[in-house]
Amino acid sequence: MQRHITDQNRARQSAIRAREYLRVEREKVPDKATVALQKRPHAEGAGRLRQYLRIARGWTA
Repeated sequence: MQRHITDQNRARQSAIRAREYLRVEREKVPDKATVALQKRPHAEGAGRLRQYLRIARGWTA
C-alpha cells in the first residue's frame, strides 16, 4: 500500500524549504566579479557624455 501524498516526513520538507531559502538569498547577493568591477576606479571627465550631447543637439563641429 502506498502512502498518501500528504504523508511525508516534516524534517525533509523543512530541509528542502531551508535549502531553497538559502538559494534565493544567495542569488540576491551580487557576484564577487560584479563587486570588483564596481570598485574599480572610473575615468574622470565626461568626454563621452559631451560627445553624445553634441550629436543629440545636432552640432557637427
